[in-house]
Amino acid sequence: MTSTIQIPVTLRPGRARTAALFLVSLLFVLGGIWMVRDGESAGYFCAGFFALCLLIFVLQFHPKAAYLHLAPDGFTFCSLFRAHTVPWTHVCEFGPLSLGGNPGVGWNYTPPHRPSRRARLIAKFCCGYEAALPDTYGMKAHDLAILLEYLRRKYTETSNAS
Repeated sequence: MTSTIQIPVTLRPGRARTAALFLVSLLFVLGGIWMVRDGESAGYFCAGFFALCLLIFVLQFHPKAAYLHLAPDGFTFCSLFRAHTVPWTHVCEFGPLSLGGNPGVGWNYTPPHRPSRRARLIAKFCCGYEAALPDTYGMKAHDLAILLEYLRRKYTETSNAS
């Protein structure tokens, strides 16, 4: 996989998980409405909260809402339309992680490029890495970590050789 990927490339999250979460939220909205009809005021909270979740899951289907763009100069990950770019030279390692049973990919920064100390320390304590991607973009976490590490090494060696 790593030698066959053409850079630049944009990876997108799997749609099945988002669709499933949308359907679950829809069921909770309907359950909240049912609770209100039965005279339970807690139904307003339930319906309102999960209606907000529905909105977020609908937004996730927009192509610019969530992605991972891989380029020779670094990677950009986007979640809910907020994009963050990290140059390969700012990363010292990538690896798979598990946070709350959810697989993911994390990375540690190189010493001269370490943003927000407190957030880094909290993240490192929680999952073993200073930062993490919000999704695995349709790949297994282990495979995505291998791909990112391959690209980091390839493009940092290229930039160091220049």
